[in-house]
Amino acid sequence: MGTDPNFLVTLLCAIVLPLIVLFNVRDRHAPSSPLSAYMWREQPLLWILGLVFLSVLALFSVIDLAVKAGWISGGAGKAVVPWLGLPLLALSIAVVVLALRAVRQAVRKNRQAGTR
Repeated sequence: MGTDPNFLVTLLCAIVLPLIVLFNVRDRHAPSSPLSAYMWREQPLLWILGLVFLSVLALFSVIDLAVKAGWISGGAGKAVVPWLGLPLLALSIAVVVLALRAVRQAVRKNRQAGTR
């Protein structure tokens, strides 16, 4: 396990992704970046679903680490994957659709502001 690159990436995802979600949720009332402020104001559903998506990815990483460490059996880890994979698929489709809508909306606002 020690220096295997896959293990290190999985460990990094299991640590960093929940921190990203935690900091974004904590800062939702007073965002620290312009992007976060814009997204919480204009596209809150996209932002929330994106954070849920990151949370599910982090959960995948935690389960993978638990299997590698022997905390849960490989069979149990494989049994959980479809239960997380289907929501992840739905979330990814929703995030892509909402992101496309957000881009279209931003382009329209930019065009309207440019014609005035």
